[in-house]
Amino acid sequence: MMRHVGWWFSGVIVLLVATIAMAVMVGTTWIGPHRLLQILSQPASRDFVTVFNLRLPRIISSLICGGSLAVAGALFQAVFRNPIADPSILGISSAADFFKLGGVLLVPWLPGRQWLLALLGGVVALFILTRGRALRDPYRLIIIGVALDATFVGLSRLVSSGQTAPVLPSTFNATTWMDTWTLLILGLLGLLGALLLAPWANHLKLADTALQTIGVPVKLIRWSLLLLGTYLAVSVTAIVGAIPFVGIVVPNLARRLVGHDYQTLLPFSMLAGAWLMLAADTLGRTVIVPSEISAATMMAVIGGPFVIILLQRGRGFHGITTG
Repeated sequence: MMRHVGWWFSGVIVLLVATIAMAVMVGTTWIGPHRLLQILSQPASRDFVTVFNLRLPRIISSLICGGSLAVAGALFQAVFRNPIADPSILGISSAADFFKLGGVLLVPWLPGRQWLLALLGGVVALFILTRGRALRDPYRLIIIGVALDATFVGLSRLVSSGQTAPVLPSTFNATTWMDTWTLLILGLLGLLGALLLAPWANHLKLADTALQTIGVPVKLIRWSLLLLGTYLAVSVTAIVGAIPFVGIVVPNLARRLVGHDYQTLLPFSMLAGAWLMLAADTLGRTVIVPSEISAATMMAVIGGPFVIILLQRGRGFHGITTG
């Protein structure tokens, strides 16, 4: 089994490296390997600016965002014991987007307002989501989450309807190095925390009563993982916007490939999520050059059918069936 897992890790790393190399070269202008070596000594050239000021920040940002969203989804699924629990469909990301928009309008003077307000929005949505019996009923959880998501999306559209600039689908277009460094710092902190807390996610495979019998602090574990997942999701939303389905597609595929042990599942999801987001963004910006398809739209096209198939096949998760 360990050899089997090792092959999958090796495969996703190879895919990741190959996609990064391709993403550096493709775009409105093709910059081949030979030209890449040349521009290293030509910092004033147009190709140098294209690669180092436009493509590299976008590539790094998409890698961090994909890894963060995949891990956030895996953490939510561990806590809720539900294969389609994910911040993007449970209202966490849309609440963060709405609060971020409110911060732009109401407190434009506040330093770091986008991340702070997005985090506040995510925590508010999480508080609403976990009230009552949602934690014990996977179907009620999804219904409440979808309703929350629709509510905050509607509020965002209502607030932005009077603005001159429309709210666009989340995209990595025009990502700056400042955005990239912010994502890198926030994302790496959250991903490191997730790797350290991976054994806690394994505990939640057991029933609460069994965990309490052996002295495991169930509430502490559950809320730590939920808050960490929320932090990862809203950090992406604060900089890039809400991107759906990464946290559903990647962890569910990862379970089939490397198993259910979160100490293996989380690092694999991190790598696979990074690859998926980069591949989706690279395809979206090259398929209709010089225009592009946003990352959010690409993931909706990929993730929507995946969720439909997942639910129709009725796969179980931690003893709960999805169909």
